[in-house]
Amino acid sequence: MRTLLLLHTVLLVAGTTSALRVSSSLFVRSRAPCSVRMQDDEPHPWSASAALSDFVAPNDADTSLPPLPAEVAPSTAREPREVIMIVLNALRNPDEPYENYGPQVAIEHSAPTNGASKLSPGQFAEYLNEPSYQILTEWDEVEMEDDLDIDDDGEHAYQDVMVKRTDDPSWTHINWNLVKVQGMWMSESVVTY
Repeated sequence: MRTLLLLHTVLLVAGTTSALRVSSSLFVRSRAPCSVRMQDDEPHPWSASAALSDFVAPNDADTSLPPLPAEVAPSTAREPREVIMIVLNALRNPDEPYENYGPQVAIEHSAPTNGASKLSPGQFAEYLNEPSYQILTEWDEVEMEDDLDIDDDGEHAYQDVMVKRTDDPSWTHINWNLVKVQGMWMSESVVTY
């Protein structure tokens, strides 16, 4: 946890990704909203095409969680890479400093068009158990592609991220699509492969 917080602090202080190893362009970007399917062929809530009614159970709102501290709450002052690292760091230890903190951070940084924005933190935590998303709670190393792509309209950003476990030689690729909502960068879709 200390290393993750240090990495996050370095990013905030330096305002760059110099604390991260940077890789070259290794894979093709998907610029359209992603339609992610889970093993049972249901869309995943982090997909921009997810039908909200497929994921939101009635009366499952978790209103007992405290507001996020300013250093991780959505803000117009944050750049896309900073948002990504805030979410990744929170998901790496999803129950620190309290139960479902990581899912709460991820949800609050999700655009309204993202199905995850309508989930409770408890529901979101269930999706972290899916095989393709477990890496978000287990990664030890992270690399960001050197180029963050921001569309000409300045409202959409695309970042390729790679994460891996220390004892696993393979990297998991994450295609992170963000959109500006009320001046704040928010996750529109997050796809692992």
